[in-house]
Amino acid sequence: MHTRPRIAAAVLATAALAAAPTAVASADPVLTAATSTTVSPGASVLTVSSMHGNTADGLACTVGFIGQRSDGTKVGVYAGHCGKVGEKVAFGNRVVGKTIASSAPQLTAQETFVNQNAADWAAFTVDPGSAQLVPGGRAKASSLGKARVGDKVCSDGATSGWRCGTVVQVDGSYIATTIGVQTGDSGGPLIRTADGAALGIASRAASFGNSKTPTGSLYYDLGSALSAIGATLVTG
Repeated sequence: MHTRPRIAAAVLATAALAAAPTAVASADPVLTAATSTTVSPGASVLTVSSMHGNTADGLACTVGFIGQRSDGTKVGVYAGHCGKVGEKVAFGNRVVGKTIASSAPQLTAQETFVNQNAADWAAFTVDPGSAQLVPGGRAKASSLGKARVGDKVCSDGATSGWRCGTVVQVDGSYIATTIGVQTGDSGGPLIRTADGAALGIASRAASFGNSKTPTGSLYYDLGSALSAIGATLVTG
């Protein structure tokens, strides 16, 4: 399939948003207790596809939310196309953990989704001696919510920063918004401004109507992602 997939009549999905840097420096890929730090929603992380000495190649994305599994394990939630199961995750130029679950959509050569409704979520854990997953950042979730057309929403992206807009469509597990997104924003959190409810994680850019250029974005429903991961939302 080589045409850009339709989410619905009014929304046309465009390319996935994971940034693919070349030779991103990793000061020291060895995990040590001395490097302990915190990783929160809105932070930039790199899923490492290969290492060349102390240099890492991979995809740069944004942490969406923090979840917790029934055994107490905390996970960082972000987009599925950001990383494959088993890939290392780096933060602040150090490897801090690995991707433990991922539903990565199949992409075309142009990095558009073959199936527009394919799930797009992933989860990673961190080594306790290297980092801690904690809620926080600007997107402070008060609860897990469901998006509604007309909701005023905001999102935090490692590339674009804090942006706000409106939900224009909810179709299955995808939320269409007027928020602009760029590469590196994948996985970023979507928050409803009225009540601080956590709604989704950034998936990809989208255009509305007959527009040929991206005018908004698609977010994958957070509740669907957490259910698949077997986790609950950590608020704060």
